[in-house]
Amino acid sequence: MNKARFVVVIIELVFTLSVFAVERVSLEQLQSDWSRYTNQTVVISTPMVVCGSFYDSLILAPERLFCPEERAVGLADGDSTAYYALAAHNLEASVCLHCRNQYYKVRTGDIVRGLQARVTGERQLLTGKSISTRHMPQNRLPRPKKGVLRIVGANIENYFADLGGYATKRTTPAQQALKTRKLVAAMRAMHADVYALCEMQVGDKAPQMLLTELNKQGGHYAYVAMPMENMDRIGGCIIYDSLRVRQYLTPLSAYGDTASHYHARMFAVGVEEIQTGERFIISLNHLKSKRPGRNQYDTNERRMQNTDSLLAMLPQAVALFDDADVLLLGDYNCYTMEQPIQTLVRAGYREMLPLGTSADYSYSFKGEAGYLDRCFASPSMAAQIVCVRPWHINADWYYQHGAYKMKDKSLHRYADHDPIIVDLKLR
Repeated sequence: MNKARFVVVIIELVFTLSVFAVERVSLEQLQSDWSRYTNQTVVISTPMVVCGSFYDSLILAPERLFCPEERAVGLADGDSTAYYALAAHNLEASVCLHCRNQYYKVRTGDIVRGLQARVTGERQLLTGKSISTRHMPQNRLPRPKKGVLRIVGANIENYFADLGGYATKRTTPAQQALKTRKLVAAMRAMHADVYALCEMQVGDKAPQMLLTELNKQGGHYAYVAMPMENMDRIGGCIIYDSLRVRQYLTPLSAYGDTASHYHARMFAVGVEEIQTGERFIISLNHLKSKRPGRNQYDTNERRMQNTDSLLAMLPQAVALFDDADVLLLGDYNCYTMEQPIQTLVRAGYREMLPLGTSADYSYSFKGEAGYLDRCFASPSMAAQIVCVRPWHINADWYYQHGAYKMKDKSLHRYADHDPIIVDLKLR
């Protein structure tokens, strides 16, 4: 063997041994002694779930992580023991992986197996290449059965006809067109009779822009917009199939804190099923938001004020529309165990969403999932509900809408919240 060939063989042998020398460790082993593995390349033997994605990083954990307030009574109620235990669990169970993936194509819930990465610090991993993930099957949405009304509650994330305002400073006409195209495609796929939509520009321009596209293929949709004056504000809107249902009487609305763009928006509309004449009330509500980067409870008092206003409005709606069947939808900006949600439950409105499984959420933030979008019902309305479920077409995908290419024709990520699908059999 000549000298050059001998050198090549030695290099290949060293490379082969170095590959096999990469240590396989479980996530539990790694977390128990981070300092031991720092600056080493390891293979994680534990299957990992993508819990969140942002820019060039993925949040990974052995299972889906839920916001502590989704499963435990939180700080605002004075009992923080379980809250802190869940928060600590989420921190200890998760790792941040810096990678070069096309991050907007990696979906929350995807599975990563045999991850090879360099340990760069406590709960920090680095790989210089893309990683392969296995997509979890996405739940299919069947058409409503005959005789069933389908109602959808959804936050559609700053849907404005006029660009350049406070909510759309960075939105381009091309992005607006893409958002409209995705939203219309998703609405058609839901096959709903009524859409209760949060975060739509108040007034007539935005609903009319959406209806123009929605009715292009022979649709007969109409709308009821929340009556507000400032056109640069976010409101609510009810869009309905005029061949299936109709509005009756004048809507009832209540909102406060008019000095803030993010004030509460509460809206009640009387709906009548044309075929049967059965009536019910849809209450679309959007409570005060949590401020990014702040403590979860910095605006809890404001949401409690919103909840008190809502509970004062609902008896007025029942009296006005002469019907006790009330369906409450919208973005409440609260997880299940927070004060406003529990206050509504104690007031007699039933929480209709499924709870307790890994698929029960409508929103994901910083790797933690939970319900911000709600469905409550009065006792008489609850008896007429056939099924309630989230449809995971938004929250599992990368959070920045502009990351999608303009040629994207999927339904995914028209907004940051998943819609809530409600099937009713009125009687």
